[in-house]
Amino acid sequence: MASQSSNPEYPSWLAADERKAVRIPVDWPATVAADKFGVEAVRITNCTRLGCRIETWLAVTVGTFVHVAVPNFADVPGWVAWSSPEAIGVDFAHPLPNRVLEYIIEQNVAI
Repeated sequence: MASQSSNPEYPSWLAADERKAVRIPVDWPATVAADKFGVEAVRITNCTRLGCRIETWLAVTVGTFVHVAVPNFADVPGWVAWSSPEAIGVDFAHPLPNRVLEYIIEQNVAI
């Protein structure tokens, strides 16, 4: 007997959303660097205290250790958690401090 989904709005064939933090939309020029490819210009399109989404055409392997740098703001190490042809997701090595997250929110309210 097939089990019934407890949420009829969410299709059972889709994987569950495993996000652990609310994404804050941003539009920041940045760089991403790794031993495999050097420094590349990218755009960060959302950010949380745990990671970010980066628009890039780089083919980056999941698990690659990278440094994400936003000019005049932050340089954050982390690992590539997922990769697609047009973007990568980075899990930060250490969660962003609350002050940094508050700054991100303030900057995006001003936009």
